[in-house]
Amino acid sequence: DEMKPKEGDLVVTGKKGLDAFPGTDLESLLTANGIETVVLGGFLTNCCVESTMRTAYEKGFNVITLTDCTAATSEAGQTGATEGTFGMFSQPMKKDDFLAKL
Repeated sequence: DEMKPKEGDLVVTGKKGLDAFPGTDLESLLTANGIETVVLGGFLTNCCVESTMRTAYEKGFNVITLTDCTAATSEAGQTGATEGTFGMFSQPMKKDDFLAKL
């Protein structure tokens, strides 16, 4: 129940692939609500999270990726993403550092 959307939450619909943008209403929800920064966490660091991160960056959003709120199927995949590509397309940081900036 803690993970269920609450009244007023924005809910993205239509996600069927690796990237949260194609085929969904994510970009229109962000734009319509004046949201300029996307904060990412999730599973498959080097696949789904990274795909969404790259697309958000290409679309002009500020992107923050929470390095301690992602997971991959291997340590090598996790390290390659968090220490490699994350810094090219986002501002990588730990959750607690992000919360301290709010």
